[in-house]
Amino acid sequence: MMKQDKLKHLLAGIGISLVFGVLSSPLIGLVAAAMVGALKEIIWDWLLKRGTPEFLDFLATALGGAIAYMAIKLY
Repeated sequence: MMKQDKLKHLLAGIGISLVFGVLSSPLIGLVAAAMVGALKEIIWDWLLKRGTPEFLDFLATALGGAIAYMAIKLY
């Protein structure tokens, strides 16, 4: 079972990718999800010390983006 935090990252990635993917292109949605995930970990967690930076959190967000990317492409 996936931990609650990773599930939130996954769902955020799906949401970001769906919004940007439908409004522009699936690739833009995927890139947006990955960028937001990376920037959240770097800026919010690491530089501002508001959380714990974790590479797996970034991966969960990017994976959510990839799932939405594939869903849009298949649709």
